[in-house]
Amino acid sequence: MKKVKMIVTLFFLAFITTGCWNYHELNDLAITTGIAIDFKNNKYIVSYMIANAKKSQGESNKQEASSVVYSGEGDSISSAYMNLNSKNPKIPYISHLEVIVIGEEAAKKGVIDVLDFLMRNPESRKEFFVLLSKGTTASSILETLSPLESFPSQNIANNIISNKEDQSTIIVEEYSDFVSKFLRDGIHPILSGIEIEGDKEEGKNQSSLESTTPSSNIKIDTIGIFKNDKLIGWASPLETIGVNILNNEVGSVLLESKCDNEYMASTLTNIKTSTEISFEENIPKIKLNVVADGALVEINCKKNIKKTEVINELQEQFQQTLKAMLQESLNLAQKSYNSDIFGFGELIYKKDFKKWNEIKDN
Repeated sequence: MKKVKMIVTLFFLAFITTGCWNYHELNDLAITTGIAIDFKNNKYIVSYMIANAKKSQGESNKQEASSVVYSGEGDSISSAYMNLNSKNPKIPYISHLEVIVIGEEAAKKGVIDVLDFLMRNPESRKEFFVLLSKGTTASSILETLSPLESFPSQNIANNIISNKEDQSTIIVEEYSDFVSKFLRDGIHPILSGIEIEGDKEEGKNQSSLESTTPSSNIKIDTIGIFKNDKLIGWASPLETIGVNILNNEVGSVLLESKCDNEYMASTLTNIKTSTEISFEENIPKIKLNVVADGALVEINCKKNIKKTEVINELQEQFQQTLKAMLQESLNLAQKSYNSDIFGFGELIYKKDFKKWNEIKDN
């Protein structure tokens, strides 16, 4: 009986002594929705976008912004974070993080340190989007206000989610997917680039939202190409579409082609790309089969599209246009940047890993 009582007592004590050792009051937390990491003058600059709780609750003056960006500088990402945290009256909390923007110079230096910093943070859910800033700093991207969303980070995330099927230049790349490409053999990562159109400085001001035409907008229409963990170049919007088609990462595509001295346009849907690998005299041969449904949406030249032979002629012309675009994307990766962003090496590895080990450095 005494033994039973002792077990019950210990069981009861286990409940009353259990708690959250790192518990914080909600009012002490700074909800972070976006992070920007730049590299300038051999220093890391880390910026956190914090939701302005007072503004969202309607307790503050209307002139106050709905979010605020704190920045810190340091020799390492951790020291830059500590520097920004010394300016912040609350504790940054990143479980609600939506996007991280990596600056162009930081990406050229290498993103391993950035990924490692986020991986070691136990509060991060690792489900946020990762993008590259192009032609501007990553912090400027976070500071550009939008008339349609309270937080710029939310504007970026919603842009990706709502347009991923219609805008064939957008790559939906979450942190965990991006990291996995560094851990796999035979593939190099890519990321969507985001830039600012218009007046960058004016776009940071609350007054810019009072106009029917915003002073600046963010735009996502190209990709950054990596080799290992370093950014080595950019694709054009058309090359980006070709890359996404070959990677089976598109919903629909608007394809334009010459028609006499004018243009015609077709939308491609249900796009599927399959890959076949074979070896000829120890040389890997890769065949790409692209199948899509096409619908003619605009034609500005004089063609009688009631005739079957005319439809077949237009179809052949669109096929050649698509093939040329895909070839440009292949040349960009293989010849211009020598980067396997299509994962051909990974496919060879899966088919014959011994052969892959022989040729992987070539």
